[in-house]
Amino acid sequence: MRRLACLLALAVLALAPAAAQAAKPPDTSALTDRRASGIALMSAYSDLLILKDQAKLDRLLDDAFLIQRTDGSWADKTRYLANLPDLRDYDFTQGQVRRSGRILTFRATATSVLTVNGQAYAPSPAPMLTVWRWTGERWLLVAQGNFNVPRS
Repeated sequence: MRRLACLLALAVLALAPAAAQAAKPPDTSALTDRRASGIALMSAYSDLLILKDQAKLDRLLDDAFLIQRTDGSWADKTRYLANLPDLRDYDFTQGQVRRSGRILTFRATATSVLTVNGQAYAPSPAPMLTVWRWTGERWLLVAQGNFNVPRS
C-alpha cells in the first residue's frame, strides 16, 4: 500500500509542471507592442482562439473585421465571435511583414488543427494573410484570409 502511495505521489509530481504550464495564460504582450512581429501577433490571437476567450477576442478584433476562407465562407466580427472556430494547435512559418504607417500586413504558411462550422480542415501547410491596425495603444486585427481547405 505504501509503495502504491509513493508511486501515485511521484506520478502527481511528474505531471505538475505540465499542468502548471497548461494553466499559464497566453502571452498577449505583442498586442500592445508597436514593434511586434507578425508571428507574435498571430500567436497571441491564436492562443486566445484556442481558449475561446470571446471577451479578449472582441477587444482584439477591429469593428471592420472580416475573415474569408477558401471554401467561400466568411464572417464579420459579430458572426465570428458568435461561432468561433475550434483551433487546437497551430504553427506559422515563412512569415513576411509589410508595414506602412499604422498598418501591418502579415503573410505566412500556417499549419493548424482546426474545425470550422463542424467541418475539419486539412492539417497541411496553407497560406494565410492578415491585416492589423495600430491604434496608438494596441494592435487590432482588421482582416484575415485563410487558404486552408476542408477535409474531403
